[in-house]
Formats: sequence, structure tokens, C-alpha cells
Amino acid sequence: MSEIWIESMILQTTIGYCFVIANMLIGLANIRDLNLMKGNLKLVKFHKWFGRVEGIIFYIITFQCLIMFAQKVMANNPDLYQPSGVWAHSWFGGFLAVVLVTIKLLYAKFQKDEIYKYGQILGPIGVIGWSISHWTSLSNFYLFVYPGFSRPVYLVPPNFFWTALIPFLIGTALFLVVLLQTRRDGKEKQRFSFDQIAFILHGITFGYERSAKDLLGKPALYKYVIPRTYEFIEKMMTMSGFDMRELEKMSLNDAMKEFSTMAEKIGMAEKIKIKWESADVFTIESVNCSTARVRSVMDEEELTDAVCPWALFSAAIVNKLTGKELIIEPSTFNEIGAISRLKISEKEE
Repeated sequence: MSEIWIESMILQTTIGYCFVIANMLIGLANIRDLNLMKGNLKLVKFHKWFGRVEGIIFYIITFQCLIMFAQKVMANNPDLYQPSGVWAHSWFGGFLAVVLVTIKLLYAKFQKDEIYKYGQILGPIGVIGWSISHWTSLSNFYLFVYPGFSRPVYLVPPNFFWTALIPFLIGTALFLVVLLQTRRDGKEKQRFSFDQIAFILHGITFGYERSAKDLLGKPALYKYVIPRTYEFIEKMMTMSGFDMRELEKMSLNDAMKEFSTMAEKIGMAEKIKIKWESADVFTIESVNCSTARVRSVMDEEELTDAVCPWALFSAAIVNKLTGKELIIEPSTFNEIGAISRLKISEKEE
């Protein structure tokens, strides 16, 4: 087994653990209420990218470890089956760590809604998994493997202490960079930034929407509220430096894409996904919406039959471009956004 290969794996785990420490500190800074991260899109993006980097490095190392494990099995290495550095790293730092990290990453990738609900549990699970793998690999290398090297190491420090310390220094530095970036952006924002306005709008929209439907019925919502909404969007986007009149020159599909890009640029959401099911039916999904935080203090009953403001915005644009009314189904809300389904009616205004 190549000495440089083994040494490079220690370098890889050291680099990966830097991002683990940085992400852990981001989580700890918001541990009292993870809902505070909602709307802070730059912080969320840093957190996601750090998680992706550490995940990629972890599984690259895992693949290499599986090759080494197979070699030891074929060689019938007794250290695999009796207490030793190899034994601890293979079974605890290997298989157990993979299970823990995978659980956390699967939730982060496919169950994003659960992250805010159970982040205080899922976050530590990932850190514990990475830590078991990292510390057993360092212990095994410096106590058992490196003493048998035929040469000094070139890629990592020659002693356990400095290799153990480096991730904490670099991880803390990365965390401080994120902290400075997010706080500086906050100071540079105007007193009433557009995402704050959207936050307030989100909080009152449901009340007005429900009142309008109760007093006047849904037809009034579609015929009067939605067209007026476009006027508000036009003014808001103009203040943000976007010319909504450009949308009126585009096809409906291109106009919707352009609007979603505008919304992302001004920080109202990380992503606005628009999917067309047919020529007259589409869904709009907000991901890491800057207004999602308001729903963390709302009862589930308050969201029953409610429509996400993004659906109203989309309906207003479609109404403006086509002159047709829209039917909006109640939105499905989650911790980081919502999904709404809209149908363009054949009936014109």
C-alpha cells in the first residue's frame, strides 16, 4: 500500500474536517432557534456549500477506505478482528461513521423540510459521524501506521497535535468569514429592504386573502386582487432596478423565468422553480424563501386553504400578459417555502 496514498487520505480528512467545524459553528450560532436562518440567504448558501464540500470529501475517502478494507480482508489481516487501530477505524470510524453521516446528508438532500424541525439532532449526528471517522483515522495513522513509514511525511504535519489543531483553526476562520459577510450585508441593506417588506406582506396577506374570499368570494380575488397585485410588483421591481415592461415583450414561459431570476437576484428567495404541467397548468415552488420565517410562528390552521404570495405574484404576471383569469389551488407549505398549482382559465377578463 503506497505511503503517499495513505498520507494523502490524512490530508483529505483534515481538509474535510475544516468544513465540518465551520458548519458546526454556523449551526451552534443559530442553535437556539434555527428559524432565524430563514431569510438569511447568504448564510444558508454558505451552510449548504460547506455541507456539500464535506460530503463530497467524506465519500471520496470512504471509497478509498473500501478499497483498503477489501485488501485487508483478502490478506486475512488479523487486525480487522481484534482491538487495534485498524479495527477501531474500520468498524467505528468506517461503517458506523458512514451510517451516521449518510443519515444526515439524506435528510439534508431529500427532506429539507425536516432540517429546521430536527436540525438540533441531525446536525450533531453528522458531526459525530465525521468526528468518529476523522479521529480514528488520525489515531491509527500517527500511533500505528506512520511509525512504520520509510520516510518523513510531506503533505501533513509530522505529529498528531498539529494535524488535530489545523481543522479548528481553519474552520473557525471560515466561520468568521461567513459571519462578517452576512453581518456586513445586513448593515448595507436599507432600513426597510425588499425582503423585509415581503416578510411583512407575507404576514398580512393571509388575513386579507381570507377576508376577501369570505366577504366577496373567490371570483373577486381573481378578478380584482390579482390584477392589482401586478401594479405592486411592478413598483417593487422598478425600485430594485428591474423594468417589468420588458416582461410584456416576452413569451409567457420566458417572462415567468425572468421574473423568477429577478426575485432571486434581490434576495427574496434562493430559487423560484416554475414547472409547466401543460400549456395552461403550472406549479411554482419557492425554495429558502426569505419570508418563510413568518410561518414558523403561525398555527397550521392559519395556513389551511391559504395561497402563497408567490402564487399571487405569478398569477398577476400571467393575468397581465394573457388577460385571462387564473384558478389557484391552496398552496402546500413547508419549512423553507411552498408549492402552488395554478391553472389558466379560458375565460378572459
